[in-house]
Amino acid sequence: MQRHSRACGRPVPSAMALAALLLPIIASPAQAQAQLYEAVPPPGSAYLRFANALPGSAAVAPNFLPRQQLGTTPQQRVSAYAVVQRVAGRRLTLELSDGTASGTLEFGVEPGGFTTILLHALPQGGIGATAVTDQADFNRARARLSFYNAAPTCAEASLALEPGGPMVFEHLAPASVKTRAVTPTSATLRASCAEAAAPPVALTGLEAGGTYSIWLMRPTPGEPIAFLLADTTARWRP
Repeated sequence: MQRHSRACGRPVPSAMALAALLLPIIASPAQAQAQLYEAVPPPGSAYLRFANALPGSAAVAPNFLPRQQLGTTPQQRVSAYAVVQRVAGRRLTLELSDGTASGTLEFGVEPGGFTTILLHALPQGGIGATAVTDQADFNRARARLSFYNAAPTCAEASLALEPGGPMVFEHLAPASVKTRAVTPTSATLRASCAEAAAPPVALTGLEAGGTYSIWLMRPTPGEPIAFLLADTTARWRP
């Protein structure tokens, strides 16, 4: 076991929309909870989800949530956020398997945090996992867009407006995330590593106050893939 501590052409936005697309976020974690959750969990809770950047399906068996199966379509690769209570000072453990290899992750999270457990291949072979924590800031007047570099072999990922537009995110290390507020407009984006670009991603259907993520992955050697998802949260009941 391996143990490792620690997502066709479109109308080109106007100059005003492009400027607004690059605005920073100003908001609070309390606003984040109000946006993502119908009922606010008790103090001391954290929010966790799983993302599969492996070539095939994978199973995760946490000691704090029910077992989950992650597939290979964009919607199947990233789970909904789930609430985990009483995380302060607590070590969480996770067993993971892709059918041919298995691994274990032990980690801690901060109360109120938003963490993604990223499943990925290890350089020496086998399966590993890394905990990636998002800042989770929100602006109700705009959409929230996160960009995840979920390709371990992509040393420096970027996301740019197409065709030939400005950078939205750049210099993003593997297993990390950057976030900003964007105007809910239609655009075409392209995620890339230094040596290869993924097919373009259509940025459509965004709503003010909504939360979205673009994932750059390279499950197999060759051209990376990128896709857009609306962030979701499993319903929590007191």
